[in-house]
Amino acid sequence: MSHGKHLNEDQRRMILNLLCKKSKLVEIADLLEMDPSSISKELQRNRVLTKNGLKDKACKQTLRFPYVCNACTKKYSMCPFTQYKYDPHAAQKNADFRLVSSRQGLNMTDEEYRHLDKTIKDGVADKQSIYHIVKHNVDVQVSVPTVYRLINTRQLSTKPIDLPYAVKYKKRKSLKQYEYKENSRIDRSQRTYLDFLAFQFEHPSLFHAQMDFLGSIHSDKKSILTLTIPGLHYVLLFLVESPTGQKVVDIFDQLETILGTQRFRQLFPFILTDRDFCFAQFDQLETSLFTPQLRTHLFYCDSFNSAQKANVEQMNKQLRKFFPKGKSIDHLSKEQVKTFNQIINQSRIASLSGATPNEALAKLHGNECLDILTHIII
Repeated sequence: MSHGKHLNEDQRRMILNLLCKKSKLVEIADLLEMDPSSISKELQRNRVLTKNGLKDKACKQTLRFPYVCNACTKKYSMCPFTQYKYDPHAAQKNADFRLVSSRQGLNMTDEEYRHLDKTIKDGVADKQSIYHIVKHNVDVQVSVPTVYRLINTRQLSTKPIDLPYAVKYKKRKSLKQYEYKENSRIDRSQRTYLDFLAFQFEHPSLFHAQMDFLGSIHSDKKSILTLTIPGLHYVLLFLVESPTGQKVVDIFDQLETILGTQRFRQLFPFILTDRDFCFAQFDQLETSLFTPQLRTHLFYCDSFNSAQKANVEQMNKQLRKFFPKGKSIDHLSKEQVKTFNQIINQSRIASLSGATPNEALAKLHGNECLDILTHIII
């Protein structure tokens, strides 16, 4: 006997045929492999009133099985009782409508709905992603797609415009093809993007890093150096005043001093960046502060092709939640930037199966390494 199974239209036609043959309730249930109570409820729920009776008293056949008059031998016009018929097609349509209706709307109380609305609103105001809000708050009993659907249908106080990437970009009319000449003063041979791909292919077990500068407006003296590990979604942010190549080298030297050469190599075995003048001193960036050996390998994207380091570009887009484009960042301190850094690394990521970048890094490199990076301020 099957439980919890919905009847289809063929089974409903079988019920009608068996009713016309005056089969017993138990016999119909056995043939359909269902509980007799399910058949009884089906007939009572989906019977259709076809004639109002002249008598106040109801027919016994409509008060108990079969509940309908389909198999009645009395003539329709001569019966003084209220009459009901069972129509398999109409019953199927009613069942389909009930099934769809039961899956619409939210299955929660008004209090739960208000709590959901407040949780989403507060989380978005704190620059948290919808995924992080849902996964971080265990009392939110809805899925991420459901939250987006509620926002887009205006069922929550949070509006689509409140989400960081709800506004779609306009399609560009045309793409300009840039021609550029390689700077002959800087020899980047064996450090091109193709060399990066070859190195990555030869060392599949290593997580590479990507590096870029994030500025706000041209008049700013300060910029933020972004160093991210795409495989872990982990990011380090460094506030740099009047960026130069030597200041980037100094940051690398301080990182190596704090972490140790071996741990630095494990975290940043090879790095992909753009051709910014601040990253041109590859020999100093690559060479260890303590030995003549290499601490990392540096590779460069092709000119005008930032998509080759898409992960750090995407991270910069995330950082725009905290450092909006067009607004100065000169007022920021290193401690404030570190606070934003910690918020990002504590956010839950879908591609990490709901883990945070902190948890992913600790799993790969240990809690001691995570503790050092968490408290670094350079």
